[in-house]
Amino acid sequence: MSIFKLADNLYIAPQLSREDAAEAAGLGIQSVICNRPDGEEPQQPAFAQVQQWLAEVGINDTAHQPVVAPQINADDIARFKQLRTEKPAPVLAYCRTGTRCSLLWGFEQVQNGATVAEVMAAAQKAGVDLSAFEPRLQDAAQAATSGN
Repeated sequence: MSIFKLADNLYIAPQLSREDAAEAAGLGIQSVICNRPDGEEPQQPAFAQVQQWLAEVGINDTAHQPVVAPQINADDIARFKQLRTEKPAPVLAYCRTGTRCSLLWGFEQVQNGATVAEVMAAAQKAGVDLSAFEPRLQDAAQAATSGN
């Protein structure tokens, strides 16, 4: 199984395959967000291909929000939240490893009062190590508590 529950109504996964699309349908996933740019790796399936696999199993609500982890900004975080909350739940977000999806969610969580430790523990439980981004998450948490 390559799809993991990160939070209520939010699952994450690494790059999806045709088999993963079937697994997502089996889990009752209603919507999918791709946080991976097309063409990031030579053998990577394009988002359009993944959309086709998802449609074959009845998941038609998808969005492509490609991001690069070191460059994630406030607009990216807000857009991810908007997509997650407007799309039918549960939502599955994927990228190359699940890290970008977890990070987008994590920034939103610390902005809303969660601790960095809580975010990192939830990601770890879903198989994602956010330790390389802990300083950025701490900065986001501090900015949220200081009102910046």
